[in-house]
Amino acid sequence: MGNSFRKIINHRIFLHAMFWLSYVLFFGMVYGKYGNDYSWYLLESTCMLPFIMFATYMTIYVYLPFYIHKRKIIPSLFLLVITLFVVTLGERVCIRTLNSLPITMDSMFDVAYIYLLLETNLMVGSAIAIKMMKKWLEQQQEKHEMEKKHLVGELNQLKAQLQPHFLFNTLNNLYTLSLEKSSKTSEGIAKIADLLRSVLYECNDAEIELEKEISLITNFIELERMRYGERLILDFDVIGNIKNYKIAPMLLFTFVENCFKHGSSKDPGKPWIKIEVTANDGVMVFNASNSKPPDSKNKSARKAVIKEGIGLSNVKKRLKLLYSGRYQLKFKDSPETFAVALRIQKAGNE
Repeated sequence: MGNSFRKIINHRIFLHAMFWLSYVLFFGMVYGKYGNDYSWYLLESTCMLPFIMFATYMTIYVYLPFYIHKRKIIPSLFLLVITLFVVTLGERVCIRTLNSLPITMDSMFDVAYIYLLLETNLMVGSAIAIKMMKKWLEQQQEKHEMEKKHLVGELNQLKAQLQPHFLFNTLNNLYTLSLEKSSKTSEGIAKIADLLRSVLYECNDAEIELEKEISLITNFIELERMRYGERLILDFDVIGNIKNYKIAPMLLFTFVENCFKHGSSKDPGKPWIKIEVTANDGVMVFNASNSKPPDSKNKSARKAVIKEGIGLSNVKKRLKLLYSGRYQLKFKDSPETFAVALRIQKAGNE
């Protein structure tokens, strides 16, 4: 802690020293070129340095904080004007003494005084601008940190909602198999245990490998195939190299689950589902579509099919929080089918 503090102090001292060295060199060289005597004007700038430093530090460490906290502009401006007046007067006395010139009232307030006042104002104004910029950057950093903490809190809350929701739906599948007295009930229990293990232990990060998400979806599909048997027509394709991609856990899974829950499970006929994941050139594209039951043409039934539950609402919030500006989500709802298309760009590929 002590070493870090010393490093910060040393860094600030170095920056301040560079600022004042730049002042001496800049005005010494400018006036030196005009008067054709660089060494003398560098000496003058060095002589004026303590006065300008006093005015600058009084402004940024006393008057500016006073104004920011008290919001009293008139007293702040009055103190600043008095300080600039006195400091410039001191600079004028210093320069005339350095040049062995008499100090009289008339000689104090001449054109040279105006130039010195402008020079002092320029340095103080520059310091104020730097201080305000630094303050603004610190506020932006604090705002960013607060937004980051808020984001993490929201994501944790959404994930806390997601896991019980998933558990409820998987147990519902198991209940269906047991009601049907299926010989695959024990196999279904094993697959549900695998799914729960993946959700509890592999889905705790903000993002996971796309391969793990695909594996989770594959296991879920196999579990659903036990339930539907030959009645379900399902195509699941993965195109491209998915090894270098990451995604929020259970993001795509929720859409797949939705295909079964609001499509196939309500269709007593021969339902179909088509799922495709494509990864290429820094872009991941997910497409899923499912048939809708024949009675979905009825308005009330149709609303039930596309009703937005916890899962879909959760996904929309997570997309907005994690991939803002980098994703496109579209839904297509027709009397016979429901489809979702999601496109996510890798960070830096916008």
